[in-house]
Amino acid sequence: MEHSIQTRQANFGLVGFLLGVASCVFILIQLPAFFEPSEKTSGSVIGEIAADIKLSAARALTGEPAPAPTPAPQDYGQVLTIAALCVAAVAVMLGGIGLYRNEPHRLPYLAVGIGISAFVMQFVFWLAILICGVALLISIIGNLDSILS
Repeated sequence: MEHSIQTRQANFGLVGFLLGVASCVFILIQLPAFFEPSEKTSGSVIGEIAADIKLSAARALTGEPAPAPTPAPQDYGQVLTIAALCVAAVAVMLGGIGLYRNEPHRLPYLAVGIGISAFVMQFVFWLAILICGVALLISIIGNLDSILS
């Protein structure tokens, strides 16, 4: 009597793994966008605010209606980050489905691990930014006495 072992293909695990890798790549691409320099300097922003106040006061004195506000340009960076985190969640779910269906374990484990690592990577990045900001504030407050003297 021959015993035949039927092996299933890891379909859900493979798709979950690929989606997890894609989400990690999108997260890694999006991280440097946080450090992009702003398009306007603080002096030009203050000048635009002053000119806007002057024009608004002139319109109020003459009785003209205020112009319709111009819509702000769309920022797709946050949309891409949210989409990457949603794809990571789908990768974790597909890896879980693959484990539930008793597919070969390597790809579903990788799908779950890489999907969770995308969330952890985003969380650790923002935690590092928060810690650096607090350290910067502490150093500024500590040096206020030398600035004022």
